Amino acid sequence: MDIEDQKIQEWVERFRFYRRPPSPKDIRAWIARFEPDHVELASKILDNVRIISEEEIQNGYRASLSDMEGWSREREQRQGRWFFVGFGTAGESGPAMVRTFREANNMTQQSWHEFFIDLRELPQQRLTAYDHVVFIDDFSGSGSQIVKGWPLIEELVASEAKLFLLLTAITQDALNDVTEKTEIEVLANTVLPREDNVISNDNTHYTDAEKAKLRDYGAIAWPRNPCGYKNCGLLFVLSHKTPNNSLPILHANHANWTGLFPRNLLKLEA
Repeated sequence: MDIEDQKIQEWVERFRFYRRPPSPKDIRAWIARFEPDHVELASKILDNVRIISEEEIQNGYRASLSDMEGWSREREQRQGRWFFVGFGTAGESGPAMVRTFREANNMTQQSWHEFFIDLRELPQQRLTAYDHVVFIDDFSGSGSQIVKGWPLIEELVASEAKLFLLLTAITQDALNDVTEKTEIEVLANTVLPREDNVISNDNTHYTDAEKAKLRDYGAIAWPRNPCGYKNCGLLFVLSHKTPNNSLPILHANHANWTGLFPRNLLKLEA
């Protein structure tokens, strides 16, 4: 099966929001990794990839903050104190997304600096029930990082302060887990339903045979997690980085596989 140039151009146009957009040559090279009988499956995958642009991410951050009860840019109308914290440690996505959040909400000026602190600075704030802490991150596929980090957060907050987690997207399973096991209120612009896991029984868009083939190719792309981290099996891409919960055939980048939306722009060892 040969892919028409028009179809390739449609994908190029739709994927232009990624930080290193795939070219027609990249797309054809990716499809060439599939056996001839599986080219239709590769095309089906690309048709269903969802990519979120930088503009969408910023719009989501802006809308979520404006919806928070008690928040206002005006000091007189703002209820209690507010602190914004990148979720996770340096080098992880949360702290990196703080810049995007500040740009989205026009909070880059010096006058807003005191609102943005590191996680370890929370005890110094002596938080009370009148205060608010907004954790910032981009995506949660399984919720495991949030749930695992909850005991530390609870210890550092050490109060009944209102806690929020601001995300671009989260899966329904992750949202359920975080809601059940933490006291953090999640605000996400997009909630991905269970059927977005293309490998799961909830997804009826792919046949069992197609799912089996995706696992086989995934085993080449990421042997330890052929269906993505925690078997989330997503076709979800953020403009700045593909979540590792997405199928590795989309984001792996090493000698044995080159994805169209690599998490690491430089090739790594398989």
